[in-house]
Amino acid sequence: MNKFKFASLFLLLVILAKTYAVTRTITVGNLIFTPTPAAVTVGDSIKWVWVNGIHTTTSTTIPAGAVPWNAPIDSAHTSFIYVITAAGQYNYYCIYHYKSGMIGTINASPIGINNISVNIPEKFELYQNYPNPFNPSTNIEFDIAENGFVSLKVFDITGKEAANLVNENLQKGTYKVDWYADGLTSGTYFYTLKASNFTETKRMMLIK
Repeated sequence: MNKFKFASLFLLLVILAKTYAVTRTITVGNLIFTPTPAAVTVGDSIKWVWVNGIHTTTSTTIPAGAVPWNAPIDSAHTSFIYVITAAGQYNYYCIYHYKSGMIGTINASPIGINNISVNIPEKFELYQNYPNPFNPSTNIEFDIAENGFVSLKVFDITGKEAANLVNENLQKGTYKVDWYADGLTSGTYFYTLKASNFTETKRMMLIK
C-alpha cells in the first residue's frame, strides 16, 4: 500500500470514529455526579452539566496517555467537556465535596475490539501482532477460554505503560484489537495479556 492510500485509509478511520462518537452527559448537583459509573468508548466525550451548588470535576487516577483535568462546575461555568482518548478507568471527584462522597468513575472501552470467533477456544493464547514491525497501526489477536475480566496493555522498553487496550469482562472467544500508536516514538514495545490465571507477554517493533 503506497503512502497516499495509507494516509487516505487512516483519515477515513478517523472520520468514521468521529462520526460514531457520542457525548455522554453527567449532571452535577446535590453532592452527586449522575450517572456514575458512566460507560463510554474511546472517542466519546463526557459533558458535565451544572444543576446546583459550587463544584469541580477533577481527575484523580486515569489511564496512561490520558490528559488530566480540573474544571469548575458552578453557575458561572455550567458545563465542561472532556474527550476520552484512552481505554480504561477514569476516576474523578469534586474538590469541595469529595469527603461527602462526591466522586465519579468513567469506564472507557477501546475502539476496534472485535470478537472473531469461529470455534470456542480451549485454552488462553496471545498471538504475535501483525504487521510487525508496524507504522503506525497493528492488530493483536488473543483467545479467551473462560468468561471473565481481561486486561491487555502495552509497555515501552522501560516498563512504562503506553496503552491500555482492553480492560473489561469478555466472553469466551477469539478477539482482535486494532492499535494506533500515533503519539509514540520508534522502538521496542511489549504487550501483556492477563485473564484468569493466564499471563503472557510478547514483543513488537514500532518503526516510523
